[in-house]
Amino acid sequence: MEVIFSNRAYTSVLSETTEKIKTETGGLFLGTVKDDVWYIIESIDPGPNSVFEVAYFEYDQAYTQHLIRKVANLYCSKLELIGLWHRHPGSFDVFSSTDDGTNSKYASMREKGAVSALVNIDPNFRITMYHVAQPCRYSKIQYKVGDEYIPEDLLQLKSQDLFEKIMQNILSPQKVTYERSASFGGFMRSISTYFDEIICDKIYKEPEMDSSEVGDKILDVLIEDLSFFTDEADMKVSLSLRGKTLAMIQEAIDETTRVYFSYDQEDDSVVFEYIGKSYYYKSGLFKKTFARYVSDRKKKEKAERMNKSAIEVKQVNKTSIFRILFGEEK
Repeated sequence: MEVIFSNRAYTSVLSETTEKIKTETGGLFLGTVKDDVWYIIESIDPGPNSVFEVAYFEYDQAYTQHLIRKVANLYCSKLELIGLWHRHPGSFDVFSSTDDGTNSKYASMREKGAVSALVNIDPNFRITMYHVAQPCRYSKIQYKVGDEYIPEDLLQLKSQDLFEKIMQNILSPQKVTYERSASFGGFMRSISTYFDEIICDKIYKEPEMDSSEVGDKILDVLIEDLSFFTDEADMKVSLSLRGKTLAMIQEAIDETTRVYFSYDQEDDSVVFEYIGKSYYYKSGLFKKTFARYVSDRKKKEKAERMNKSAIEVKQVNKTSIFRILFGEEK
């Protein structure tokens, strides 16, 4: 097991440490894990409302959640939150009891745990890198820095053409017949059976912020699925902000499909309404649910083929026995 920093990610840690040289600080790691190698592609800053003290540090959670989505959406590959880092005073390069709680939380988010790094300046800058297994078991691991150690596809940014295409889909007039577009209605019906797991019974309270702010909040969370619709599914939808509700619409030849998105300011969450019911929405939900639907469908088809083969084998065996019993087969 090892960690590989991109040049940008490692420089970001250096930059943040330099900026907050007199206090503790930290950041979050975005990347992916392949063949037991943890690739850290981006290190995002902790946010303007973080608590920076000489011997204490706390992340600005709302800011980091926002920035994770923003930065991850720039890359072709799916970047995930895989770990974190923070600075300790002096030469103290082991975790405190408070750190244990934080590391446990991050390790529980992934089956493979998380990585957590400590930065010290004593007097030179150094990083001590740990792997955190669930629930909170530490093991030191080595790291190296350099884009040349990272597969090219992990560093590749989404193209300008892709974002321009998404913009055109978003800005398309509502009353458009998408003759060549995949059916949004059919897509929603295929994955709707999974929505019962995320049903929202909470009574929605309209946010106090103005409509444009609400629209930005919702669009910020929707961007990953909009990229999926445009880049992979060849599905065209338009968006329309109606008061403090964002409607995702496709008007096709045979049907019009609408999904309504609202922002819950109290929980900082997005909820969508589909065919009269409300559900919790998270970034990339439709893409992930569709992948699950395809996987389950393949398993079902495989099981049906195996069952059909078993029936055919039984029929062959019955025929053979019949022939033996009645002397038609030696």
